[in-house]
Amino acid sequence: MFVSYAHKDRKWADELLTFLAPWIRDKRVDLWDDSRLQAGDNWKTEIREAIHEASVAVLLVSKDFLASDFIAEQELPMLLERATRKEIRLAWIAVGHSSVLETPLAQFQAVNDPQHPLMTLARSERDKVMVDIAKKIADAVTIRTLAGGLRIIDETTEPIEAALENRFEDENRSFRVQAEYEPSQDRISFSGTSEKISVNDLAYLPQEDREFIADLEDSLDRNYKRWRLVRRTLGDAGGALDGEVQAQLARITKLMCSDLNAILDFLRDMHKFELEDHYARYRFICAKLQSA
Repeated sequence: MFVSYAHKDRKWADELLTFLAPWIRDKRVDLWDDSRLQAGDNWKTEIREAIHEASVAVLLVSKDFLASDFIAEQELPMLLERATRKEIRLAWIAVGHSSVLETPLAQFQAVNDPQHPLMTLARSERDKVMVDIAKKIADAVTIRTLAGGLRIIDETTEPIEAALENRFEDENRSFRVQAEYEPSQDRISFSGTSEKISVNDLAYLPQEDREFIADLEDSLDRNYKRWRLVRRTLGDAGGALDGEVQAQLARITKLMCSDLNAILDFLRDMHKFELEDHYARYRFICAKLQSA
């Protein structure tokens, strides 16, 4: 999670971190803000990479936030671009009264009431609002992780099946059901069906499962990047795969299958049985790979 704020609002970033502490401690949320920067760091590069890696961005919006040239010229354009491409969940918190509704952030829903920003609330009421904000952020991270796993399934089904069958990939192959991440709604919808996964569905999962979903993200992302890198080394030699490369792909795919099967188990636990039927094909491919 990337946190963007004006330096004059540092105390609000610290307060957010305090309320997110249970999720950070259990590694369900990995929070990045500029306090991680060390002397000698190329801070522009570090910030750019942090934004690129984030699945959720939280913006602490105040008059000072909107007055910051660095935020307006550097951070915000990158965040808005990724949010437009549905690559990141952009959530802003109204810290104080501001002209935010006159900016591009107006198209994104705040996670608290902009008419009653944090600065205007009594301490007890502000604590209550911050608890709600922390939960919304943690739920958004969980939904984003699930969406990332389902996207990997959609993108790898045909290539893995083609490799197992020693044939050319069918680049035009399509599937009736495909996941689509809707960050502004904190949900995943699916083409070909009315089924959806929302934060309300997370209530079906025990706490330990939700913690496990967070653990999956690093493993999935790491192995998926390795899988894509190995595939780039393949030449177009009549569809045949070099034996060593094929073995390497198989090893990486088995690791991905383990994590992705766990995500499919979560669909079952959330009673998404129509989706379970659809993704049965991927389970079959993984089982076939394991026995190959």
